[in-house]
Amino acid sequence: MALSGLALASTPSVPDAGGEVASALAACEARLAERPDEQESAMCFYRSAQLPAGREASLRRLAALAEKHPERPWLTLVLGNVEHLSEPAKAEDSYRRAARAFRRLQDAEGEVLAAINLRGILLKSGRLDEAREWTRRINEVAQASDDPELKTRALIVEASERSDVEHDLGRAFRLLKRAEMLAFPDGSDGLKKQTLSALATVAANLGRLDESVDVYHRLAELARRTRDAPLEARVRYALANLALQRNERQPEPGGRARLLALAREALAAAEHAGRKPLEASSLRLVAELLGDSPEEQKEADQYLRRCLALAEELKRPERRIACLWTRAERLAGSDPVAANRDSDEALLLALEHGNPVYLALALRGRGTVAFRTRPLAEALHHAENSLDAAEALRELQHDASSQAEVFAGWVSDYHRLAGWTLEAGGAAGKAPSLPPREAHERAFKVSERLRARTLLDALVASQALSAATGEPGRHAARSEVQRRLTAVQRRLLEPGLAATERAAALRELQELERSERDLRPAPRHGATEFASLEAVERGLAPDEALLAFLVGFDRDVHGVPAGGAWLLAVTREGTRVHRIPERSRLTPAVALFSGLIERRDGSEAGAAAALHAQLLAPALAALPPGVRRLLLVPDGPLHDLPFAALRERPDGPPLVARYELALVPSASLWRYWREQPPLAPGGGALLLADPDRGSGTTMARARGAERAGVFAEAAQLGALPEARREGHEVEEVLQGTKVVPRLLVGAAASERALKTAHLDGVRVLHLAAHAVVDAEAPERSALVLAPGAQEEDGILQPREIAELRLGGALVVLSSCRSASGAVLPGEGVLSLARAFFEAGARAVVASLWPLRDDEAAWLVARFYRHLARGVGTSAALRAAQLEAIEDGQPASAWAGLAVLGDASLVAVEPREPAEVHAALTGPHLSLGGVAALSALVVALIWLRRGRPGVRARRHGE
Repeated sequence: MALSGLALASTPSVPDAGGEVASALAACEARLAERPDEQESAMCFYRSAQLPAGREASLRRLAALAEKHPERPWLTLVLGNVEHLSEPAKAEDSYRRAARAFRRLQDAEGEVLAAINLRGILLKSGRLDEAREWTRRINEVAQASDDPELKTRALIVEASERSDVEHDLGRAFRLLKRAEMLAFPDGSDGLKKQTLSALATVAANLGRLDESVDVYHRLAELARRTRDAPLEARVRYALANLALQRNERQPEPGGRARLLALAREALAAAEHAGRKPLEASSLRLVAELLGDSPEEQKEADQYLRRCLALAEELKRPERRIACLWTRAERLAGSDPVAANRDSDEALLLALEHGNPVYLALALRGRGTVAFRTRPLAEALHHAENSLDAAEALRELQHDASSQAEVFAGWVSDYHRLAGWTLEAGGAAGKAPSLPPREAHERAFKVSERLRARTLLDALVASQALSAATGEPGRHAARSEVQRRLTAVQRRLLEPGLAATERAAALRELQELERSERDLRPAPRHGATEFASLEAVERGLAPDEALLAFLVGFDRDVHGVPAGGAWLLAVTREGTRVHRIPERSRLTPAVALFSGLIERRDGSEAGAAAALHAQLLAPALAALPPGVRRLLLVPDGPLHDLPFAALRERPDGPPLVARYELALVPSASLWRYWREQPPLAPGGGALLLADPDRGSGTTMARARGAERAGVFAEAAQLGALPEARREGHEVEEVLQGTKVVPRLLVGAAASERALKTAHLDGVRVLHLAAHAVVDAEAPERSALVLAPGAQEEDGILQPREIAELRLGGALVVLSSCRSASGAVLPGEGVLSLARAFFEAGARAVVASLWPLRDDEAAWLVARFYRHLARGVGTSAALRAAQLEAIEDGQPASAWAGLAVLGDASLVAVEPREPAEVHAALTGPHLSLGGVAALSALVVALIWLRRGRPGVRARRHGE
């Protein structure tokens, strides 16, 4: 994001090349004599200098006038602008003198503009400390001026500092969103262009590709309206580049041809606008997308030669780096020596350049070239180095959300390396070039480096309790912002709020959310190592298997092997690897399966059997016979898959009839939870059920038969009478155990009660309430409780959940979609359940989809009956699900509830040792034929019925 020319962005168009320089200068002097102190009088000389023929004359005249009139700093500033056209270094002194003169005159606008341009020169010369001081001064002057345009410019400059120098993209993005609010709707066109250009760039670098595309479309409209051809060309290139990045995340048939057409259009626009830096970038993009035919190879070579020549002419090392790694990748198949030479040069230049993004990209290119030209062991080493560089970029981000967003853009690199490694070990049926065991260990390590990193960091570094750490002043400021956030949300929850007031409140909410994010303590990087394959094998019980999925694509947009999709089946006896369908096939198949389940008529049977065959059948057939629990590590579309409902045959029993099931974000997190000490004896259970907000309308309460809703409707969600009954039944069950229950219903089931409860000794936290899920803004998702106090809004959001101080408890979320939400590549599902893990939970029972109130109450009550007998969490849920199957309930009533985290967690102790009964304990207990008998009973029931019935049993029937 280059901002050094910020002060010049609103410069009028270049004069006609045929105009006489002398007459243009004479006109400028006449205007200066008439209005000597105006900015536009000085800028007239800058416009006359745009053509080379007029540059020297304008420069001489401006220098003389600036020396004669030191009290007119606009002349000195414009002198710097003209000097900057030919020799930017010479402009430094002029900008510095102008800034000081404006300061003496207390002219805020002039000082800010001069300082912005001076800062740009300092940055280019590597004088970062000086540049940082001028950034501070720009912000100070702008804030004191109370001028919205200057404040906007200062925010853009500070965002540049954050993104280009500190590489803190999240903070830069939030600064630019503030600038956007100031620039629109009343800012000048030039200011709007600067704001949107910077915002689109940072959004793209942050991995927010869709948002960046939206901003660029707004910028394109602005460029067309103002007839700004250079800006239109830049937008065309940016949109073509973004289309390529989106296609890399989700390849489409025929995608390369469409992308190539966009790149050619961008090149034509750059040439027409006469923008050589943009032309160089477009040449490289076209060359990258051209195919392998002799004609296209020749064309690509010509384009890359032009790209390198322009990079040399412009003295732009980043352009040369990109052109070199692109040429290296194209030459890898035909001229390995030249490919490695270009790759080596690109890497050396990137190291000298110092930009971590270009270094990571050069290392990625190096790995690609090495894979096609070097011995495999060396190629894998280079590819692993590129992951190190990607993770270094991640570490530069100052908040966990930005870390995850930046990291998401590199997920395909992990899939690619893992796939390459497994194929090298013979997993694809080829002769192994790497010992299979070594290949499995290395691929497993890559898989673990990919998954749920910010959650692992938070837990290992004990950052789930972040509110208690950090600087006291910062903590106090954050508390104040949180208080104001709550107040705004209380207003937004008022049903009668006028549309204009609602819009204003939403704008205020957005600003407060950005401030709250800025005030969070920086994440500590607690995860110094990841679970090794050997450690996981040793840590598994004899009756457990960990199934880790890697769901990538077979080939990328260029046709290069992209790693494919795999399943690593890990048991105490060893590890086996299985190829599974690639992501482009699994994504629609999972969506179809979920849609069929929603029909509640058993029509999902065929899809369930097909997915079982594609994903699980070979792996399950090869498991040791004693395995009774599956720990599933999903990836990509499999985060939304109800594994419990898969089945071997369309007319056979579901997977849960054979196995206990649990979802874990990564093997490293599973090991972390498994290694925690057992819960202390006794303890309590806190139960909140059917919160009463006192604001539901008759219409809203009529919709209360389903635990569903969106955030905007949270205030009007109706009562959940079955949830209240569920709470009382759970309380009654737990009274027969060593856990002491405390039930809060209605108005007492409040946010305030939960936040002020002593949760250290709570072994079970049960929440039966509405949930609202916002996939576009995951941090606005919430459990809807009663407020309980004037300073609360009853909307329990992830930032608040993460501060609850849970000490390894089991959390049961009897709420809709509490395990679902936006899926961020690599990080996983940004769900409400995840927030409870940040708070310290060891296991969470949550739902993938909306639950009917009666069915949820029925299933959860039975879960607790089994839990009360002292069995593990996944065993208790399985037993309850088998009862639902036996009762004839459709898969939608039971398959969406899942155990996440530590499946073996025993949260409840019975008062007296219970006898073991197959129907109550499930298969995990090691008595001879118990598991086989339980599965046989379910199978017989299934065969007798042919398919599950559709009768939903209501609580109390």
